[in-house]
Amino acid sequence: MRNFKNIIVVMEPRQLRQIALERGLALLQSGVKAKITVVMPVHNFSSEITSALSVEQEDDVKQNLVAKSKKWLEAYLQVQAMGVDFDQRIISSKNIGKEITAIAKEIAADVIIKASDVHGLLDAIFFTPLDWQLLRHSPVPVVIAKENLWDPKKCIAVALDFSDPEDDDQRLINMRLLREAQEVAAMTHCQIHLVNAIPPILPPSSMDLPGFTPDVLGDEALKENCKTVLAFATRHKIPTENCHIREGQADEVIPFMCKELKPNMLFIGTSARRGLAVALLGNTCEKVIDDLDCDVVVITPKALKRKIPFASN
Repeated sequence: MRNFKNIIVVMEPRQLRQIALERGLALLQSGVKAKITVVMPVHNFSSEITSALSVEQEDDVKQNLVAKSKKWLEAYLQVQAMGVDFDQRIISSKNIGKEITAIAKEIAADVIIKASDVHGLLDAIFFTPLDWQLLRHSPVPVVIAKENLWDPKKCIAVALDFSDPEDDDQRLINMRLLREAQEVAAMTHCQIHLVNAIPPILPPSSMDLPGFTPDVLGDEALKENCKTVLAFATRHKIPTENCHIREGQADEVIPFMCKELKPNMLFIGTSARRGLAVALLGNTCEKVIDDLDCDVVVITPKALKRKIPFASN
C-alpha cells in the first residue's frame, strides 16, 4: 500500500460528504505518494427518453450535464481538498462499472475507493449497484468505505478462507489479504485479527454405519480447520489469541465476529461469481457489507493476478 502510485476515488454526485475522497486523502496524509484520479458518474436521464429527443438534442443534454458536473466537481475539490493535484473524470454511460474498470486498467490503478451503496432485496436480480459491479469485475482491490471513524485502539480484521486446500487462488488470496492488512497495520499501529468461518458438515442421511455419528465427522473437520488457521497464524507471527474461528456460514459468522471485534477495516476475498450464480448465491462480501460498520477491502481473483501495471507506459 505504501507503494501505491495511482488511486481511483469514486465520487457520489452532489453529496456534501465524500467518504471515499476522505479515505483517499487519508492515504496521502499517511505518507502514500500516489496520484488520485477522482471519477464522478452522472446519470444521463435523456437516454431514457430517447423517443422524445433527436440525436442532436440528446447529445446537447449529455454535454450540458457533463459540463455542470465538471464545474461542481472542480468547485468541491477546491474547497475540500485545496492544494491536492487531482486527475478528474466525468462518466456518463449506461455501464458505469465497466467505464471505471477501464480507467483502472488505463492508468494502472492500485486500488479503487467507493462509498458503500444502500442495497435492496432484489438488487442482485434486477439491478446491480455500482459497488457490487466493482466487486465483481474490478482488476484491482476495491475499498468500500463506511461512515466509521478510525480508532487506533481498534483492530484490523482479515477474513480467511481455507475451505478448499487444493485451490491455489484461494491460498494466494489469503496471502494477499494478510500482506495488505499488514501494510495498513504498520501505518496505523493497529493489531491484526484473523477471522475464519467453518461451514458445518451435513453428511448424507443415507449414511447409516455401525458406530458412525455425524457429530464425530463435524468435530474432526472443526479440529482440522482450527489446526490450519493456527498454523497459518504461527507462520506469520499472529498471536493465537487474535485468531477467531467459528462454525457456521461465512455470511453469518463474519458480521457476528465484526460486531464483537469492532475493527476499523475488514479484508476479505471474493469468488467473483457471474450470471445466474450471483443472483441465486451471491458473493459473501456482497452479503456481509451491509451488515458491517467498518471499511471493507475486497480482493477479487482478477485483482490477485494483477501486480503488473496495465498502462502501456
